[in-house]
Amino acid sequence: MSPTDDALYTDAWLASCNEALSDAGRHEGRALVVTELVTDAPASAHAAITLVADDEGVRLVAGEHPAATAWLTITMRDAAALHEGSLDPAAALAEGRVKVRGDLRAVVDAASLLADAHARLRAR
Repeated sequence: MSPTDDALYTDAWLASCNEALSDAGRHEGRALVVTELVTDAPASAHAAITLVADDEGVRLVAGEHPAATAWLTITMRDAAALHEGSLDPAAALAEGRVKVRGDLRAVVDAASLLADAHARLRAR
């Protein structure tokens, strides 16, 4: 299943992503908790998702997480472009299309985990 088979940030999309993330195994070291906030998410989608990577594994959960150390704010259009691979993450950050608050290192680590998962999803 590709990331575009399900609408972004729906329960079905989260399930597809979590299937790909299950291959990532356990996350060693400090827990990684990064929340992505979508400013204009439709009613059919979650307005926030959180990547959690800890000794239990790597997964996306709906909503904000109280242990988040970093937050990304983005529009749905830019989120879709990032997830499809048509928007470069560094360019989006430099152009102010993605706003980051908190631990930038956590954001970089989360982006790496998600990029690997999306590559596995696209290969299916």
